Parts: sequence; C-alpha cells; structure tokens
Amino acid sequence: MNDASLLNASCRVALAALLHDLGKFAERTGKSFPGIDASKASCCPRRRGGGFSHIHAAYTRDAIQAIAPHLPDLQSGDMTPFSAWNEENPPKDSLLNGAARHHTPQTPLQWIIAIADRLASGFERASFEEYNQALEEGEENGRKVNHLSARMWPLLGNVRLQGDFAQSPRRLPLRALAAETLFPGAEPPAKPQEEYRVLWEQFTAALEKIPSSHRASLPLWLDHFDALFLGFTHAIPSATAGFFPGRGFRAIPADVSLYDHSKAAATLAVALWRFHQESGDFSQTDVQKWDSAAHPEFLLIQGNFFGIQEFIFGSGESALKASKRLRGRSFTVALITELAAIKTLEAFQLPVTSQIINAAGKFLIVAPNLPDAKQRLQTLRRELDAWFLNNGYGQWGVGLVETPARRQDFHKKTFPKLLERLKRDMEIHKRQRFALCGAGDDAPRPPIFQADYPQGACAVCNKSPATRTLPDDGATVRLCGFCHDQIQLGETLVKRQRLIISRNRVDNATLEMDYFGYRVTLTDAAASPPPAADLLRLWDFSLAHPDGQTPLWNGCARRAINGHVPKDDQGRLQTFETIAETAIQVVTREDGSEERRGVAALNILKGDVDDLGQLFRRMDTFSRMAGMSRQLNTFFALWLPWKCARDFPDAYTVFAGGDDFFLIGPWLQQIRLAETIHTEFARYVANNPDLHFSAGLTMTKPTLPIPALAVMADEALDDAKEYAGKNAVTCWNRTLSWQEFQTMLAAERELNGVVELFDRQYRLKMSTGYLHTLLHLCDKAESAAQRPQDAIWRSWFAYRSWRFVVDKLRDIKPEERQAVYQDQLAQKIGAKIEQFRGNYKIALFTHLYQRRKAVSE
Repeated sequence: MNDASLLNASCRVALAALLHDLGKFAERTGKSFPGIDASKASCCPRRRGGGFSHIHAAYTRDAIQAIAPHLPDLQSGDMTPFSAWNEENPPKDSLLNGAARHHTPQTPLQWIIAIADRLASGFERASFEEYNQALEEGEENGRKVNHLSARMWPLLGNVRLQGDFAQSPRRLPLRALAAETLFPGAEPPAKPQEEYRVLWEQFTAALEKIPSSHRASLPLWLDHFDALFLGFTHAIPSATAGFFPGRGFRAIPADVSLYDHSKAAATLAVALWRFHQESGDFSQTDVQKWDSAAHPEFLLIQGNFFGIQEFIFGSGESALKASKRLRGRSFTVALITELAAIKTLEAFQLPVTSQIINAAGKFLIVAPNLPDAKQRLQTLRRELDAWFLNNGYGQWGVGLVETPARRQDFHKKTFPKLLERLKRDMEIHKRQRFALCGAGDDAPRPPIFQADYPQGACAVCNKSPATRTLPDDGATVRLCGFCHDQIQLGETLVKRQRLIISRNRVDNATLEMDYFGYRVTLTDAAASPPPAADLLRLWDFSLAHPDGQTPLWNGCARRAINGHVPKDDQGRLQTFETIAETAIQVVTREDGSEERRGVAALNILKGDVDDLGQLFRRMDTFSRMAGMSRQLNTFFALWLPWKCARDFPDAYTVFAGGDDFFLIGPWLQQIRLAETIHTEFARYVANNPDLHFSAGLTMTKPTLPIPALAVMADEALDDAKEYAGKNAVTCWNRTLSWQEFQTMLAAERELNGVVELFDRQYRLKMSTGYLHTLLHLCDKAESAAQRPQDAIWRSWFAYRSWRFVVDKLRDIKPEERQAVYQDQLAQKIGAKIEQFRGNYKIALFTHLYQRRKAVSE
C-alpha cells in the first residue's frame, strides 16, 4: 500500500475501535434497534448460567448501522483492512463486526480491537475473563444499581498522592461538553434514561453538521468526528458496576469516560494492527497472544516544545506592537506543537486518534514499533531541527523521544513503571537538544550559525535577519518572518474563529512562513468550508458559548488553543496601557463632579498545578492517564478563557492550558480573578485536598518590558511553590495559603465597609495617613515575636485610632465614640492585625490602591 492507502486503512481501524463501545451510549437511551436479538447472538458473550452479558456489544452493531448514512462510505469499495459489507449481511471481517465483536472476537482484526480495548483498561487475562462474566445490574443492600443510573465519578476528585483512590460522592452531569457542564455535582439523575435519550438525539443531530464533502477525506473527517465524539461522550462512564456470580457486587471505578477509553483503544488498535500487518505475522494465533513479549509492539513518541519562555517573552526586544505580538506568540506555541504532532503522525501514516495527548507544548503519540521506526524518527528529527535552527537559531524547538512498550506494560500493575520510563527518557532528551554534541548517527552541530543581514536585523526581536516589511504609524519597519506572522496572528485572532492547515497557500490571509511544509490560514466561521482535497485540517478555535450550556460543537474539529483577550469597540486588540486604565474608577462626588480614583496598573497572574508529576504517576491505566491530562487541560484551556470573556473581560490570556496559566490584566480584577480560579478549580476537582495549584501575583506599570514581566511572574510563583504544602499564593511579596488569601480579601471588603460607614454616617474621610500607619503596624506585629519591643504596636494602634475618633468625631456622645472605636477600629482592624500580622497588608494595599486619586491623563 502507498502512504495514502495506508493512512486510510489506519483510519478505518481507528474508527472501528473508537466506536466499539458506542452501544453503551445507544443501549442506555432505551431506543429500539431492529435486529438486536440477532446481534446479541453474534456479539455478546454467553454466561455460564445462561443468557448474554455485555449487551452493549449488540447495540454497538445496530447503532453503527443507524448512523451509517452520516459516516464516510464503509460498505463498498476499498475497505482495507476490512471487508465491504451491506446492512443485510455484513461479512465476518467488516468494520461493523470489528467494532461490535470485541467481547467475542474470532478473526485477527476483531482480536486487534478486543486486545486494544482490554489494554486501554489495564486488564490482564484473568481479570478480564472475570469481568466478561459479570452481570450489569443487581441489588446491593436493597438498592438497585445498574448502568442506567450510574454517573461518571470525577477522576480529578478521586486521585490521591498516596494510598487508594477516594470515592467522591459527586458525579458528572450527563450533558454535552460546555463550559459549565464540566463540574461534578451532587444531584442524582431523576430520569436517567431520558437524559441518555436527549444526549443521543443531540449527538446524531450534531453528526449531520460535519460537512458532507469532507467524508471524501477519511483522515480529515475522522478529526471532526473525534471532536464530536468527545463533546457528547465526555461524561458517559465507560464502566459502571459489576455483579459477579457467587461473589456479589463489586464496584468498578467509573472515573474514565467513554471517550477517553474509546480514544485510548483506538490509539492502541492502530499501532497493533500496523505492527503485525507490516511485520508480516498477521495471523490470529500471533495476534491473540495476550501477554506477547517477543517484541515491543508499541512505540510511544513524546514531543516537547522547549524554550517556551524564551519564545513567548524573548529578551532585548522592542516594544513594537507588544500586546499583538504576545498574543500571536502564545498562539504560535500551541500551533507549532500541533503541527509537529501532525508531522510525526505523517511519518508513520497514522490518523489523528493516534495522538493521545496534546497540551501545553507537549504531545504523546502511540506508533507501531516498526523495524524502521527509529530511522523514520531520526529523519523527522533532522527535518524539525533544521527548521528550528534556521528560523530560531537554537533558542527553542520541538524535541522528540521514543519509548518502546510491550502489551504487559499497559497492565494496571506495570503501567506506572511505563510512565516512569517516559519521564526518564524525556529528561535525558532535554539535555541532548539538536544533537549539538552529536548523538547517534548525527554529527555535532557547528557552534556558530551563518546568517546574512542584507536588510538589517528584525526591528522586533533584534536577532533574525529582516525579510519582510510592515506599515507602522505611517512608517515602514522591517521584520523577520516569525515576528511578522506573530503580529499578523495577534491582529487576526480577535476576528477569526477557524484555522486551516494545508500544503499550499489558501488566500491572502495565509501566514507568510512555511511551517514544516504546512501553510496556516485563519478564516471566518461563516465562510464555506474549503473542499476536502485542499485541507489537511480544519479547526474551530472559538471560545465556549457565553451561556456556558450550549454544546461546544460547531461542525468541525476543534482545538482549545485560543485565549481571551480584551478588545475595543471596533474589535481591535487593546494595548496594555489601555488595559491598565480600566482599573481607574470614576466616582461622582456629592456636588455632581467626577473624580478618578485608583491606579492605572497591571497585575501579572501566573500559576500551575502542584505535584502534578506525582499525581500522574498514580494513573494505573492508559485510559486514566489520557483522561487526567485531557480534563486538566480542559479546565485551563477551555473554561478559563470562557470565564475571562464572560466575567473578567479585561484579562489578557498569555497562555492557559495543560496545568498552568499566565494572565495579564487590571490589577484589582486580576486579584478577583485569582480568587475565582482557585474557588472554581476546587469545585472542578470535587474539593480534592491533594489536587491544587499555586500562583503568583505581581503588580506593575504597563510600560514595563515584557521579558521583565515574565521574570517577575516566575519569582512570585516560585515564592508560592516554596510555601509549606504549596497550595499557596504570593501577592505584594506576601506568600500565604489560599484560605488565608481569601480571608484577607474578605478583610479588605470589611475595611471598605468601615471606610464607607465613616463617610456615609459621619461625613468623615478616613485619612490616607492613618491607613499608611496601619501598614507600619503590620510590620511591627510581624516582627514582635523576634523583637519584643515591637509589641508596642498595640499601644500605637490604640493611641492613633482613639485620637482619630476623638479628634474627628467631637460632635457625638463619648459613649458613641467609644462604641465606634471598639466596634469599627479595634475589632475590624486591630484584631485583624493581631491575628494576621503582615498578611493584613494585602487587605490594606488592596483598599489603598483603589481609593488613591488617579493621576490626570
């Protein structure tokens, strides 16, 4: 087979495996499918005591036939490696039977999908054979438990750093993927079957929205379908509960979604089929070997974009179009990672489903461990390295590292060791970038790059040769290709929602540079989809619907690679100076005049999940590992930009995805946003005490160079990470737990109330001098433990506060003055300084910066 035929054949195997458990979805709707009895007889295991188990396999067969009109042609023509089929009499080796007979496999192709299904779940032979005899419903302590009423457990809520996984009482709602349907809740389903029926109807209606012309390109269509399948099966549990004859009820952890399990099975199935098909030993006896150890059949390929910080923030660069360039560079990191993954898939003629992870500049692909696999990777590395060296001079790039794996490496007992090997291999490769010292067949790289500057250096990065021009305020500046594209992206991303990957230019909106042989074009969502022949990928990167409930599906594949950025009334990206100005509040005085209050400043918010490596190593199956990666990325890459767009519109997303985020915005709004992210992340992970993040907040003027912003953000985050137990935040050089941070923000609101009471009830402005004295007293309270003489702060507080009341409130009765002092100042301020000492400065600073008189424009 040529490369195109091999890719199409791999797509068919992937689709059969992706759909192998579609019957679990269809069966739970209660819908009737014709021919279900015949399907049970051919697809379902027979129980030792009579009857059938795993009825969903029969429904898989009938459900695929029901949606077949909206799938690519799977019944006639070249169906390699399957046989052509028709609805009345599909042959044994049709794609239909390949998907449906995973519990009763008879042919090598059926065994391929059956074994992939089991490996995705971490089953060994004995555990799977026991599971295959399990009933799907029964009674436990008088309570009926079955596959209809069960809802998916929150994996992120159950994982623990040590010991067994917990069993959170919360469950995911059975809803299509949307910004607000991601969170686990406590409400049991009132009408469980009705929920499945509604979801199925949405799924089948959405399937019709994939452009029919794209069915002619199976790799392109499969990318669309993968996104669709995620959207409507992300909350369906892949396994629910089992009743084992003679042993009673035993729960099966339902914390892996139908999507994550099916995607993992598709990934493994393609690699298995390709290994045996191209090794020439594709016989049922060889394929069926459950614990085959003769040769590692799988090759796990990790990709890692290194030098992200240098790429995004640079050093020694000009401030030309800084906000646009930063948005474009952040997007480019995700884009280049995706393109490098596509390049890797193409090197092995693999479908998009073979890419199991892609988040935060990293990807994981499962390829067949072919005899020439290392040679293919070596060729690919040289090509990628050459591109990055020519365009980035070794400052950043994408590294590839491979790890062979056997079937038994995917068993529950051994899978954590496989994860350790993946981590080790990547750590080694990080120290061998670009083979600068020579590695394998590569000769050492020259220490000095040859570069000509006939038009001078780029006006932005001051490093690469200028090759293009850009108008700027009536003048013309010369830029390198990278900086030119990044500025173009920054300008265009706020106006477009879709991205085209092709081999040739599409129109004038196509980016100037060639990326590994691919061309990139941003287009409108309303534009007619291009013909399949001109496309490699078509991605929707729009944000989630503002209502948070509308399914995240717009008719084509999607990638969460875009973030929210503030726009002006004309839809243009705002500058950092404009963003900072939104922190100024206009207050109307009693005489009707207006006063501008606050400071025009930014806050840099950077955070990432604590101890993530340790948590990942607790994943004991391939499906769980994929699910955890996807779910973490979904919160930061999908929910966070949506939340910013809806409730924090002036927040600028530098990057958000994987397990971290970097946001720039008005100083006060960023503080509120940090608190919100922490609260909502805790809700997302069902208040898991072992899964949390730390963050740093740094206040700055908008004119500070971008590289300096990055350094300050890193320092603040590092301080938070050094806090005992992590799970902390740094704000105004104070590092404290999130709980205490929220307490300080509550104290700030209480302080605002005290100031407003003096203003409203007594017509008295609390002096800035008095408030600044409180800052000094906080320092004294902090040092009193080491310097006993500083305990005098209490006397100073009492004296200054009492004089403030006596001097300013002479017209009220002495007992009322005493009450004001005691209730408003001593209890609401003095007691807080006593309790929180230096940390109370966060409440004071937050208040003071809001009421400061703004400098006139």
